Amino acid sequence: MKKVFVKIIGCCFLLFLHVSEALALSEEDQILLMKNFPFLYMLEPALQKLHKEPATFISIRKRLASAAQDAKQCQTAACFSGSLQFTPGEIDSIGDALAGLVLGNEKIRKLVHAIKTGGPYPLFAKETDAVFVRKAWQADAKGINYILGIYLEGRAPLYPKIDSISFSKNDPAFRDSVAAGLARLMKDTSSAFFSIPLLLTLEALRLNGRNEAARYEPLFKKENAEAYRRSKKIKWRSYPYSVILVPGLGPEQPDVKLDPNGARRCDSAALRYRAGKAPFIVVSGGHVHPYKTPYCEAVEMKKYLVEVLHIPAAAVIIEPHARHTTTNLRNTSRIVFHFKMPADKPVLIVTDPGQNTYINGAMHNKVIKELGYTPYSAIKKVRANETEYIPSENSCQINSLEPLDP
Repeated sequence: MKKVFVKIIGCCFLLFLHVSEALALSEEDQILLMKNFPFLYMLEPALQKLHKEPATFISIRKRLASAAQDAKQCQTAACFSGSLQFTPGEIDSIGDALAGLVLGNEKIRKLVHAIKTGGPYPLFAKETDAVFVRKAWQADAKGINYILGIYLEGRAPLYPKIDSISFSKNDPAFRDSVAAGLARLMKDTSSAFFSIPLLLTLEALRLNGRNEAARYEPLFKKENAEAYRRSKKIKWRSYPYSVILVPGLGPEQPDVKLDPNGARRCDSAALRYRAGKAPFIVVSGGHVHPYKTPYCEAVEMKKYLVEVLHIPAAAVIIEPHARHTTTNLRNTSRIVFHFKMPADKPVLIVTDPGQNTYINGAMHNKVIKELGYTPYSAIKKVRANETEYIPSENSCQINSLEPLDP
C-alpha cells in the first residue's frame, strides 16, 4: 500500500496530502480507504518501518497469501470472500499484537495519539492506547468482512432494497472478474498483514459500482468550496442557527430527479433562510432511491434552491452521501465541525410533519441501534415541520458497516 501523509481536519475528516509510488491506487480508491478504514490507512506506513514485525502479523499474512493462491480454484465469488475474511480468532490475536506494539513502540504510540485526538473514532478516544487500537482495529476488520460478505457473497445488507450486490452471487462471469481483480492486486500489495483483504474490498466495491462514498470528495475543495470560504467570514452571533438542514427524499421513479415533496422541503427552507434563521442551507441525501440511481438528492435539491428559488449558491452546502434520516443528521453534524461552525449553536431541521414526527420519535432507537450513539447532544421539536438539535462530536465516529456512507 502507498505510504501516506495525512492530517485530521475538524473532528473526523482526513485530507490526502502526498503519496509515494509504492502502489498504484487511484485517488478514488485512496478516498474509499480513508473513509472506510482510517485506522488501517494511517497505520500502514508505520508498519512498513518496523524493525521487527510481530509474529502474529507474519503468520496472518502468510495465511492470507496462501488462501489467495488457493482461491484460484474457487468456482464462485463467495468462495473468495470466505477464504480471505478475518476469522474471529484472528481478529482477537491481531488486537493483542497491536496492543503490545503500541505499548512498546514510541512511533506507533505517537501515531495512535494523533488518531485519538479529534479523529474518526471518538467513541474510543477515552480508552487507554491498548484498548483504543483493539477497538479501532476491530471496527476496520469487521468493515472488511462486511464488504466482502455483501458484495462478493451476496449476503443481505441492512437495507437490501438500496444497498445489495449488483450480480447473482453464482454468476460465473462475476466469479471471473473477482479472480482477475484478485490476481491484479496480488502483484501490488504491500507487506502489511491486512493488505490482501483490504484491497479486495476496493475490488468488490468497484465491480459492484459502489463508489458512493468517494463521489464529490473532497467536498470542501469541490462542490462546497465557495461555501467553505464564506463560512470563515460569517458573524455567527447574527443567527439563531448554524445551518438549516433539509433531509433528502428520494423518488422511486427512475427518471425523476427531484421528488415533489423534496422540493416542498426546499421551499420551506428557503423561507427560513430569507428570514435570517441561518447563513447556510445544508441539503442532505445521496444516490439512494431507486436502486443505484444516477441522481443525487443533495445535488438536485441545490439546483432547485439556486436555479428556481434563487438562493445564492454560496449559501447552499451539499451533503451528498446520507442514505437515511439518521445519517442526514450525523453528516450535517460532521459538516458543522469540519467547517468549524459554532457547535453549541443548534441546527434547524426543516422537513414535512411526517418525517419530523419520526425524527422526534421512532428515530431515536433506530439511530442508537445502527450507529451506536446519537449524533446530537440535545434535540427538540419546534413546530410541526421544524426540529432543532445540538451536534455531537460522536458524529465523527466512522460506521464500518455502512461502506457507501461510512
